[in-house]
Amino acid sequence: MSPVIELHDVRKTYPGPVEVLHGIDLTIERDEQVAILGPSGSGKSTLLNLIGILDRPTSGTLVVNGQDTAALTDGRLAGLRATTIGFVFQQFFLLDYRTALDNVADGLLYTATPLRERRRRAAEVLDRVGLGGRFGHRPAQLSGGERQRVAIARALVGRPTLVLADEPTGALDTANGAAVLELLGELHDDGTTLIVITHDPSVAAAMDREIHIRDGRIHPEPT
Repeated sequence: MSPVIELHDVRKTYPGPVEVLHGIDLTIERDEQVAILGPSGSGKSTLLNLIGILDRPTSGTLVVNGQDTAALTDGRLAGLRATTIGFVFQQFFLLDYRTALDNVADGLLYTATPLRERRRRAAEVLDRVGLGGRFGHRPAQLSGGERQRVAIARALVGRPTLVLADEPTGALDTANGAAVLELLGELHDDGTTLIVITHDPSVAAAMDREIHIRDGRIHPEPT
């Protein structure tokens, strides 16, 4: 079976021109649990956007779930992203006026899934993350740890091959952060490939492999 993510000599340049990523070679195998670490300005966020096919590389090859993204239209990229990747961010990005159930169900908005089925699947995954009693609660009625669990449930409702978590514990206290890491570990144990972007060595230590990035390049040793 092919890796879930392959980058070969990937470069990203922004107007200026400023090259932010300098020839990245990286392979993420299925069922891996990987931390990507680096200081601010190292290129972590740019790399995340490319792996999550939110952006395209300037040059090089990016293969996601066996598909060369350079050969895909924007519409097909959006479809690949919707069916392959779930996103968890430091900020929860929940809609204040929507219940936990509907915030999670909204993760299926672009899949043409009927509303009843979206809500059924949202309820199933909220149960999975331990929020079976919070379906009708709005974000303001939830703790920070519970809001992050809703965000994780939203990432999982599409049954993605890969979950990308960008500083998933950054907005949480120590106890809630540990609980979220434990939950992510359980998801990995169930077969989800997990990539966590972080600057926190303790978060990285919970993963199986660490990848260090500095000045837009992958380094074999910690930065």
